[in-house]
Amino acid sequence: MIRHLFKLIWNRKRSNFLLITEIFFCFLVLFAVLSLIVYNVRNYYKPLGFEHENVWMLTMRPDTDSTALNRQTLEQIMQRAKGFQEVESVALTNSNAPFAFSQMNNELSYGEKKMMANEYLVQDDFDKVMRMQVSHGRWFGQQDNASHHYPIVINRALQQKLFEGEDPLGKLIPRNDSSSYQVVGVVEHYRPSSEYTAEEPGFFNRIHLPKNENEFYGELLLRVKPGMGVEFEEKMVKELSGISKGWTMEVATLEKMRQNKAKMAKVPMIALTIICGFLILNVALGLFGVLWYNISRRNSEIGLRRAVGAASSQVYRQFIGEVLVLATFGLVLGVAFAIQFPLLQVFEVESVVYFIALGIAVGLIYLLAIGCAFYPSRQAAAIHPAMALHEE
Repeated sequence: MIRHLFKLIWNRKRSNFLLITEIFFCFLVLFAVLSLIVYNVRNYYKPLGFEHENVWMLTMRPDTDSTALNRQTLEQIMQRAKGFQEVESVALTNSNAPFAFSQMNNELSYGEKKMMANEYLVQDDFDKVMRMQVSHGRWFGQQDNASHHYPIVINRALQQKLFEGEDPLGKLIPRNDSSSYQVVGVVEHYRPSSEYTAEEPGFFNRIHLPKNENEFYGELLLRVKPGMGVEFEEKMVKELSGISKGWTMEVATLEKMRQNKAKMAKVPMIALTIICGFLILNVALGLFGVLWYNISRRNSEIGLRRAVGAASSQVYRQFIGEVLVLATFGLVLGVAFAIQFPLLQVFEVESVVYFIALGIAVGLIYLLAIGCAFYPSRQAAAIHPAMALHEE
């Protein structure tokens, strides 16, 4: 029966060419959209590596170019921020704070291997503010003041790509011609960009104000006690503005920043899903119309089959089978094309993402074919043989 259906559809390949092509392109678009969705969903359920709840970011912009004066004012602001009872801990960071629209990277080399990695400039208490856990080694702190090297903490992704299984603790990474980084710790995860982005190799570089005397850092992270809101925000900004007269200050919660980043990730998914929906609707109408037209042209064939003893269920299964075979021809071409993505690693995405999207896309196309064929096939199965032969 299956062989007969394939032969039947193959003999009509010219009349079904446009529909097969439509199914082919529908599958490719569906595969692409599902790959994006699966990629984002898998990332969403992976750990961020930190806790962003109850963390605020204070952005400060001085009104003078005097680095010495700005540094003096900054230290006064930090002392006052630590003095608030509502604040648990504070730490300076760079503009690429969690969920910020900013990135900074640096090239690292170890042995013969070189790679780009995200660099995060943070102060000693950053791990307390973000409640990060060091899985191997330690976080940098006051014990590194006398070190001749720059202490860094790396994430597991960087360890795997740069050190390839070696224990990274104590390893030196050239910083420039006269200094080096020294790995003192490893964190399992750190995904500050968004919940929907994959983890990238990165490392934390220490902000030590006495050592970085020519640098100014205008982002201060504060972990506040639960329940703090607008009232405390206004109080804090008013008091800190009194210390830094003329400075521009803005406060944003990491939760709000997370939501803004999430919206940016959802927009392309929603847009592509709508486009894909319209394409699927067109394919569904095409399948439905072709099957309905075929049934109206094949009344005599249906009547003859019923007259020689074919049950209505057999007629029903035949038309369902024809549509599934038609979909299979389009899917064979589509799968042959889509399978190249994981094999050639077109994008730096895990192969499992493509295979999951591929399986879901194939299943949805077959469900679409069955859904479109359901009603016309039942109409064909309900044709009475005497009526069909009489009309002919």
